[in-house]
Amino acid sequence: MYDPQQTNPAYPQRVPAYQPSPKRRMSRGRKWLIAIVAIVVVLVGLDFGAKAFAESELASQLKSNGFPVRPGVSIAGFPFLTQVISRDIGQVTLTAGSFPEGPITITGMRLVVHNIKISGTFKGGTAGPVTGSMNISLGALGDFLSAAGPLAQLIGGSSGGNGLNVVAVGTDKIKASLDLAGGAVSWSATWQAVPTGPCEIDLRLVSSSGLPSSLMSSVTNIKIPLPHLPLGLKMNGGLNTDSSGLSVTVGAQSVSFGS
Repeated sequence: MYDPQQTNPAYPQRVPAYQPSPKRRMSRGRKWLIAIVAIVVVLVGLDFGAKAFAESELASQLKSNGFPVRPGVSIAGFPFLTQVISRDIGQVTLTAGSFPEGPITITGMRLVVHNIKISGTFKGGTAGPVTGSMNISLGALGDFLSAAGPLAQLIGGSSGGNGLNVVAVGTDKIKASLDLAGGAVSWSATWQAVPTGPCEIDLRLVSSSGLPSSLMSSVTNIKIPLPHLPLGLKMNGGLNTDSSGLSVTVGAQSVSFGS
């Protein structure tokens, strides 16, 4: 078909619109992607850095406010900064090693603190419930029994230096045995561990062999008081024994902190 624009110089020639090459479009898209990834990396780094700082600060504050040792702290959830802005942290896990509690040593504790609500001033708040467990090793039980009233007379000191052996028997019992001087001094006793009340464990004698009759009434029921558990924790009835020792479930309905 005849096109006057192609034959008549009076008509301007059509100039095709600029079309960037596919290679240039790809290069520009790659730059945007790299920029977005860089921003995300920075934000994630800031978030993790803020969480690490908060975990360390919380551990220090807990120790300063009566927690028996500086605990390990792990704040759950991502991103962390949005939790701070809303003053609502869903879950924090606390772990602790050995610390003395009354006449015995707690050899491990793991707690999960739920629903932490931070006050408007960021200087206090509330949390709860708190759930978890604590462990009393067989060695710690042996040390306690070695110093428990009439048994101390039989053993004469610490369990490690006097042959006292403590093992778990079943799911809620421990057995202590002593064998000295080639059997010249030998006895054994088995107790059932029973939580009585929120802050006490009873060791109730189930069977024995070789114990002097004069001591029987004294070792029938040996109490382990736990008067100062952190965060107002109470035992809630769960207890079992195994090769790691005595495990007890603990908890608290609510906890207040700060001012």
